[in-house]
Amino acid sequence: MDEAALRAMMPMSFGKKPAKKTVASPRADAAAPVSAASSSTLSASVLGKRPAQPSPDAEEDDGLTPEERHANAEAEQRDRERRAQGLADSDDDNDDSDDDVGPPPPPPAASHAPPKRDVRLPPLESVTTFSGVHTKTLSALAVDSAGARFALGSYDYTLSLYDYGGMNASLSPFRTFEPGGSAPVVDLSFSRDAASLLVVSSTSQAKVYSRDGAQMAECAKGDPYLRDMRHTNGHVASLTAGVFHPNDANRFVTAAEDSTVRIWDVETAPRKQVDTVVLKSKARGTRTKVTALTVTPDELLVAAARDGSLNYWDLRANLNARPRGTVEHAHAADSVTSSVAVRSDGRTLATRGGDDTVKLWDLRSFRSPLAVREDMPTTSPHASVLFDPYGGDTVIVGTADDGGQLRVLSAVDISTLHVHAVASPVRMVWNGATDHFYATSRSGTLSVLHSARSTRGITLALARPAKASSQVDSYPVDVGEAGMSEAAKRRKLAKTRRDAAASHMPQPPVAGPGSAGRIGSAANTHLVQSLYKQPQVHEDPREALLKYADKEAKFTKAWEKTQPKPIYDNQEDQTQ
Repeated sequence: MDEAALRAMMPMSFGKKPAKKTVASPRADAAAPVSAASSSTLSASVLGKRPAQPSPDAEEDDGLTPEERHANAEAEQRDRERRAQGLADSDDDNDDSDDDVGPPPPPPAASHAPPKRDVRLPPLESVTTFSGVHTKTLSALAVDSAGARFALGSYDYTLSLYDYGGMNASLSPFRTFEPGGSAPVVDLSFSRDAASLLVVSSTSQAKVYSRDGAQMAECAKGDPYLRDMRHTNGHVASLTAGVFHPNDANRFVTAAEDSTVRIWDVETAPRKQVDTVVLKSKARGTRTKVTALTVTPDELLVAAARDGSLNYWDLRANLNARPRGTVEHAHAADSVTSSVAVRSDGRTLATRGGDDTVKLWDLRSFRSPLAVREDMPTTSPHASVLFDPYGGDTVIVGTADDGGQLRVLSAVDISTLHVHAVASPVRMVWNGATDHFYATSRSGTLSVLHSARSTRGITLALARPAKASSQVDSYPVDVGEAGMSEAAKRRKLAKTRRDAAASHMPQPPVAGPGSAGRIGSAANTHLVQSLYKQPQVHEDPREALLKYADKEAKFTKAWEKTQPKPIYDNQEDQTQ
């Protein structure tokens, strides 16, 4: 069947045919396009295709003027162009007008460009100094993750705890004590949840305290007569460093001069360590002192030694095996590598050597440093190096030249970005929660650098006025026993009787086990002592000899009548 027959069989239209309307003269020019469109519509209907939508200039009136239709066509054209550029909304129900509010959006190429990052410097606007508590070098510093508390350790054997929540303008610690007796405090570290504080003194036993200063655990002491350090239950030499695990609040790591690094658990620390890492030096002898350590978030243990080596292990693997990476001459031999810092990416390290150098390392390529800076003098074995807490784009180092400087270096090539004068900085911490920078000194003072716009941390303490002393203009008044009740008199008398010095009462013998340094005694102790005691112990030797002075007549009784007066031979013996 041909096309003509199909056209004859198909109806021309469906439904009621609309009445013809008179078309104005401006639309007369569109008659030819209308007829062509009708022809194409009919062909599409015959072939089974979807007919095209009628144009705005069709016979049916849409109620718009030609000017309005022309404006709508221009708006649709602009929308199509914006969609082609990817700037328009893809939703079909977007009925917004073409009049945009605000500045035009940037081109698509600019949206994919990375934003330019500014170098973050420590807050240098305001400085607050803590002094008057310690008299020697502040060798240890720790700040909790929230920046609410911090601890200071010194060569004067004391440890001081500070809390911004209860501190006033006097800047006094809420507790001060000596954790290691007559041993300097060399390192401090807060746990991840800030509930525990690791205190490392120059003894062989580290201690764990609560955030309020109560002792929770003391590490076991090793046997110094065992040669294999893996068989001892603890360190046998002075500790040098210690740090809590960044992911586990109950585990911590310590290093000592016995060439070992030991991993501990707070619960089992009084009995023995969890695991032991023994450093072997290739220099003369098999032992070397471990001077610094750190633990990365990826469970990697990094330790620096006195022979200049730098090593790291995987805590999830066998620690008795060889280290995962070793650099034998990372720093000069017989120098103290005082600090090892890890970047937030967990792969980049920074080391502070006693050879006046600062070096950057990549754990993925651990054979040679990424960058080296040599003009970094230091005079303290506790000098710190650290990355900024906001991405690790800068490295902060304290130097001893020109009275003490704080240098901000680039984390790419260790070039100097900024220099700030700080008196002999030793330990440093930059807390990201409060944006406070802490720097200890060799004179026993602490400098806290903070922003004047800060609303937390030291700003809260400075806003509270110091309390006036209760002893000012006050005199003690002794009312005597006349103003005391009978119960108070009895309590005072009982207290006086318990004091042997105040009551002049000799101490009674100790019955049972000894206490307070006195040796205890059993029930029959005095009887045994009386049986075996030496009688001459409490006898005067002069009196013992003089009691025989009147007994001479007992031996000279034979000459009592013939020789009433004793005659002695005073003639000296002549030599034969």
